Amino acid sequence: MKDFLAKRLTNPKWWFSQLKTLLLITVVVTAISLYQQRNMVSGSAPEQITYTVTGERYDLAEQYKQGPMLVYFWGSWCGICSLTSPAVSDIAESVEGSDSSVLTVALSSGDDREVQTYLDKHNYRFTTLNDPSGEISRRWGVAITPSIFYLNPKGEIVLVSSGLSSEWGIRIKLWLAGFL
Repeated sequence: MKDFLAKRLTNPKWWFSQLKTLLLITVVVTAISLYQQRNMVSGSAPEQITYTVTGERYDLAEQYKQGPMLVYFWGSWCGICSLTSPAVSDIAESVEGSDSSVLTVALSSGDDREVQTYLDKHNYRFTTLNDPSGEISRRWGVAITPSIFYLNPKGEIVLVSSGLSSEWGIRIKLWLAGFL
């Protein structure tokens, strides 16, 4: 077995084959992601004046004027969101009190009380709008959860992503978008 591994690891053809496989996977994942994002809004973020699940008035334009924002669309029923939401919650806590902020939108996840119960159960500490009918998500062109929009202080969408994201992945995207 040891000889087998040694032969593989020292074989340039094996490494080239692995690199081709990795490149193919990257291309396929990127293509799927771009397809999923095809209807997401670009340019200026849609106007959003509503109330959070805790009953507080929320004006998106007032928020993004204070600094860059991350807008995260998720669902309590979404398995991949259950992997991404803890990272978004950690980021929300780390930017609290800074000029940046995090807004989340719970898609088809019940009424305000059910969404708040879900947030409390998982100890998520981010501002959340409830979107029981999908109206907010439609205005943003969100067809898949999780989806994340990165907004600059002018309310312009500078980057979007969808699917599984780690905390480091989100932080790198924030850095690439000039937020960190």
